[in-house]
Amino acid sequence: MINVSCALLLARFRDHGGSLTKAAFLSARNDAFANIAILAAGIVTAWLWQSAWPDLIVGAGIAIMNADAAREVWNAAREEGSAARA
Repeated sequence: MINVSCALLLARFRDHGGSLTKAAFLSARNDAFANIAILAAGIVTAWLWQSAWPDLIVGAGIAIMNADAAREVWNAAREEGSAARA
C-alpha cells in the first residue's frame, strides 16, 4: 500500500521534472506493480499451480519492466545533458 501511495503522489510530477523525478516515479510504480505481481504469484503457486513457473514469469516481467524504466531515465538524462550543453 505504501508503494502504491507513493506512486500516486509522484504521478503528477512524472512529466514536470527531470530524470531524477522520472526515476523516482518509475521506481515507486515498478515496486507497486512488482509487489502485487509477487503476491499474485504466491496465491497462484499456493492454490492453483504448484510450480516455479509463476515466480519465473513474474521475475521476467519485473526484469523487463525495470529495463524499460532504466531506458526511460537514461533517455531523459541524455536530453537534460543535451539541453545543458546548448
